[in-house]
Amino acid sequence: MAGYTGRSIVMAGGIIGLAALAAYFGIAHIGEPDQGGGSISGQVRIAPELASQVKPTDTLFVIVRRPSGPPRPIAAKRIDQPQFPVSFEITGDDVMVKGTELKGMVDVIARLDRDGQAGQPQPGDMEGRYDKNPTLPGGKDVNITIDKVY
Repeated sequence: MAGYTGRSIVMAGGIIGLAALAAYFGIAHIGEPDQGGGSISGQVRIAPELASQVKPTDTLFVIVRRPSGPPRPIAAKRIDQPQFPVSFEITGDDVMVKGTELKGMVDVIARLDRDGQAGQPQPGDMEGRYDKNPTLPGGKDVNITIDKVY
């Protein structure tokens, strides 16, 4: 009897591990109707000590990408001349490659960009990350504070 219980626990652990892996890659709910998970919304703030460095020509990018994937974004929202705090919502309309869905674990990053060109951060750009990264799409309170200067 004890051997049977041990095998059951090991099997349950394996099933839980596979479910976690499926959720991480966004395949856990294939075939189910969308339950509002295909969007991410929240607010971006600037740390008080950096507020004086914001210029009227800066561009805010809210970027969604895979936590351990390539640095290219899955989706991004561009906001010109942001006035902080800035509310945002990223949906399927903001994906970089048509047909891509906002599914699975993602990192959400906000970058205040000096030259308005998306890409790698340059000196003077500022950035913040959602403190609960990685997260799943569907979040409505994804609040980010820009607190790092490159």
